[in-house]
Amino acid sequence: MSVIEYLPLETERLLLRRYTLADAPAIYRINSSEEVTRYLPFGPMMSEEDAKGQLERFFLPAYERADSGQRGPGGLPLDLKFAACLKDTGELVGMVFVETSDGSCELGYTVDPRWWGRGIATEMCQAVVDLARRLGLTRLTATVDVRNTASERVLAHIGMKPRRPAEGIWQGGEKNGCRLWELELAPSGGTASAP
Repeated sequence: MSVIEYLPLETERLLLRRYTLADAPAIYRINSSEEVTRYLPFGPMMSEEDAKGQLERFFLPAYERADSGQRGPGGLPLDLKFAACLKDTGELVGMVFVETSDGSCELGYTVDPRWWGRGIATEMCQAVVDLARRLGLTRLTATVDVRNTASERVLAHIGMKPRRPAEGIWQGGEKNGCRLWELELAPSGGTASAP
């Protein structure tokens, strides 16, 4: 099964779909905040052009490769990258992905700060975990700055477990203490696997 056959992913409040270039303003709005990017390896986006560039370099090509039948290492899907939108308005309120192009199966996300504390991160991440399981992935990981207790709570809610310390090099080359989280998946079908 390919990812696109499952889209859009639907939760109680959200639809998760593929990105389009029209999402650049919302992506910029969310990721231009120092509050959002504080614990991420990259700093705030400086313009909508930055957001458009990210879409053109990473997200849209991943969809094209997946649609042409290409797979990542070990047969992993390349297009586990989603815009999380409110069902009732269509507003993009979060971004969630599983990086598979390097075989890592690393979960990542950002959420519009206006929606923090309302369970949006947990809801969208759980939808992606459920899809990963249906696709046959066997393991997901996430690396989190230990100061980011809110993200660690999200990972715990979706069943991930802290495994070991990790070193992260964040903005400006600053080294921060990080923790690797992991979730072993019991696949319900599919052929992809994580290393």
